[in-house]
Amino acid sequence: MTRTTFNTIVLGLGAIGSGALYWLSRRLGGEVLGMEQFELGHVRGGSQDHSRIIRLSYHNTHYIELAKAAYAAWRELEADADESLLVTTGG
Repeated sequence: MTRTTFNTIVLGLGAIGSGALYWLSRRLGGEVLGMEQFELGHVRGGSQDHSRIIRLSYHNTHYIELAKAAYAAWRELEADADESLLVTTGG
């Protein structure tokens, strides 16, 4: 039987959308649906590329705490995937 109702739907599965889908599905189980108009991994997204920067220097301490949480989330995702996903360079 095909499911037709979900508590949450994520539209767009680029870097941000697929990350949101991953974390929502962990919290909500099978109550989440992700939808993408193009093939997964396409290069048409606004944030597509192979590298990004996460800084720990911001004018607002709230952003610093969010960045620290992002590092922890990346490490948790790496553990779940049993794969290295984040490369830290610099200081």
